[in-house]
Amino acid sequence: MEYEAKFKASSLDEIERTLRNLGAVFEEEVYEEDHYIDLYPCVKLKERDEALRIRISRGNRTSQRGELTYKGPKIKKNLKIREELTVEVSDPHVLIEIFKRLGFREYVLKKHRKIYRLANYKIFLDRVEDIGSFIEIEIEGVKSAEEFIEHIKKFKSLVGITGDHIVKSYLEMWLEERGYA
Repeated sequence: MEYEAKFKASSLDEIERTLRNLGAVFEEEVYEEDHYIDLYPCVKLKERDEALRIRISRGNRTSQRGELTYKGPKIKKNLKIREELTVEVSDPHVLIEIFKRLGFREYVLKKHRKIYRLANYKIFLDRVEDIGSFIEIEIEGVKSAEEFIEHIKKFKSLVGITGDHIVKSYLEMWLEERGYA
């Protein structure tokens, strides 16, 4: 199960300084291309609140890697808690081409991501092309929505994040920007 909170960020540099001052450990800087596969007309993933993503990552510490991820519907509509199944893919470009040849569409989102770790928090500082800057927080070892909410409140206070979390995925925001929603 993936427990995640996302917030719009006016200054990722300021958040990054705060994280470093708190002792957060920098893990990696990556460039990601997320290829979302639209299975319509076979399956209407958007209507079912599901997604199928092929991610191609290039990092400063790693070579290119690929993965295929299924994201299930959100368990609670006001929180970003959902089942996520991921498998490594040795050649993500071929997998994308297979889906294209089968007649499925793809939507491509590009982002620059810095990854930090602070205790059981995994923090992603994201600059998403055409959408903006965000901070995403994943919490490991969480067993319930209530525990997740308490951890997020604590983290927001610690880092100085204001405002409500964003439940929409980057894909949903990207599609809205283009009038697909």
